[in-house]
Amino acid sequence: MDLAILETGQTLLRAPLTISPQEIDAYLDAVDDDAEVYRAEHLAPPMAVAALIMASAMRAVALPAGAVHTSQELDFAAPVALGPDGATLDCLASVAQNSERRGTRFLVLEIAADIQGRRAVTGRISLAVAESEE
Repeated sequence: MDLAILETGQTLLRAPLTISPQEIDAYLDAVDDDAEVYRAEHLAPPMAVAALIMASAMRAVALPAGAVHTSQELDFAAPVALGPDGATLDCLASVAQNSERRGTRFLVLEIAADIQGRRAVTGRISLAVAESEE
């Protein structure tokens, strides 16, 4: 995707995201989190939810190799409860900022996810991408 053509306010992703209990178990194992509260209460850890949403948003942009995730700001407003089949979030990602300076493109994505009509997560992801020399 040519990142230069992305416009502020442009929607990049509007899609459901299903998070399975197996993905949450894999996340907890990967980050070595042995707190039983998530499994006992059938909840998805907030950062697991954020990581999966951000991954979907960044895939929607089709970032080139070498892109750097420079920062994120996240707000968690509601827990994500997992049923036997997981949880489905309605995700949205849009362009909040797109600029180029000295051969580097700076892209800020705004993300949001709702669960059962209630806002669960909002945030912004900042990315830096070296512009290709063609």
